[in-house]
Amino acid sequence: MKVFPCEVIRAAERELFASGATTSAELMSTVVERLWQAAGREPELSGLRPRRVVVYAGRGNNAGDALGLAARFRCPVTLRAVCGLHEFSPESAQQFALLAGHELSTAAPAPQEGLLIIDGLLGSGATGPLREPYAALVHEMNALRAASPRSCTLAIDVPTGLNADTGEVPGEAVQADVTAVISCVKPGMLADGAADYVGRLLCIPLPEVELPGACTPRVADAAVLSWLPRRPYSYFKNRAGRVHIVAGNVGYAGAAQMCAEAAVAAGAGLVALYCCEEVYPILAARVEPEVMVVPVRSYAEVPTEGAQALVIGPGLGKLRGADARTLHDLLMRCTVPMVVDADALNLAAEYGWELPPHCILTPHPGEMKRLFPAAAELSRAECARRYVAQHPCTLLLKGARTLVTNGAEIWYNSTGGPYMANGGQGDVLAGCIGSLVAQGLSPLRAAVLGALACGQAAALARMAAGYPRAIRATDVVQNLQSALR
Repeated sequence: MKVFPCEVIRAAERELFASGATTSAELMSTVVERLWQAAGREPELSGLRPRRVVVYAGRGNNAGDALGLAARFRCPVTLRAVCGLHEFSPESAQQFALLAGHELSTAAPAPQEGLLIIDGLLGSGATGPLREPYAALVHEMNALRAASPRSCTLAIDVPTGLNADTGEVPGEAVQADVTAVISCVKPGMLADGAADYVGRLLCIPLPEVELPGACTPRVADAAVLSWLPRRPYSYFKNRAGRVHIVAGNVGYAGAAQMCAEAAVAAGAGLVALYCCEEVYPILAARVEPEVMVVPVRSYAEVPTEGAQALVIGPGLGKLRGADARTLHDLLMRCTVPMVVDADALNLAAEYGWELPPHCILTPHPGEMKRLFPAAAELSRAECARRYVAQHPCTLLLKGARTLVTNGAEIWYNSTGGPYMANGGQGDVLAGCIGSLVAQGLSPLRAAVLGALACGQAAALARMAAGYPRAIRATDVVQNLQSALR
């Protein structure tokens, strides 16, 4: 999905209405229908089955979107509005009429399990500190979310209190679990620190509103799944891509196993896992039978011929001396795309290795600071841009809003969540990216799609498990195939 400032989308809407192609009321009905369809596909929402919907409504059209969506759920509705019903816009009043027949309350809601809380207070044009009664309702909304188990707060277009263009929060803002962005993502949602208010991005396309053509940054949504080409009937394993993985050491066998099994799940035709002799018996006994486990005495023995991608780093440990040198030689002699992750990144930082431009680097923030000490003083986006300008590569910078750039383009991920805050997730991601690039995707596209698929697989696993606090990396592997459908 494209990223544009608020004024661009407002101008595009004015032009649409002036053309006579549709009316504001018709467009709102279209938005509500697409919100409902997207809610049915979104794991954070589709498995919730709310016992009550609580709508926080302002005077603008965001209130209409929220009211129209609430009317689609067959459960009681609580309306917390800043104004009387006669003060709603005509479009919002039309959507409110759809609540006829619902059990409707206007009293302050008590905390309870399974609430869907919808923020329709203010739209993307609001700036500055919140005034009353908006500030009090935002505080009430956040308190209700905190006190209600298995609740979900859905913000319409932008969380109230967050400046959609800058990401500034001059006071309290809605803490959304999901923000349904309409037509385009606003730049403030991607700012450092905004993720705790925005939550997961649910992209609602609105092609009726014509926006300018190419732009960067962009946000990866389900549309990027089209990058995976349909396989011809005559396809066979050697055409599906061969991935060589250099991973694992004593005490870190799990990292190598998860990486290799993710590469298989993401569709690679052949996966070979090269490991040191000491850990070979452990991996050979544990790893899925589809993975070829090959012991090596030296990383100089790892072949690059025949591979379409290499993945290097998960669970390697702290290599020294000859082991570090032979690993560096492998990185420099390999001519196919390489995913450089985990301990390989730490070695590159420690020894000052300059890596080839066909590398895909996948650091978390700590590894990024070791690779590029200036990162501590920069925003995430500026850090990524400067690093790639000085060290040409494809960079995937992990975080609550993982970003991917090759210098020419920058993409933000829209999937995943705090339930992925545990060990092994990066190993799975590295294997998934290696698999995708071996299947013919460019390094940039493999990294973007890999991040999206792993986040979506985690969300699917969490829904299936009844929304636990955390999802294991092995659960992500098990759901990768579903996420890539």
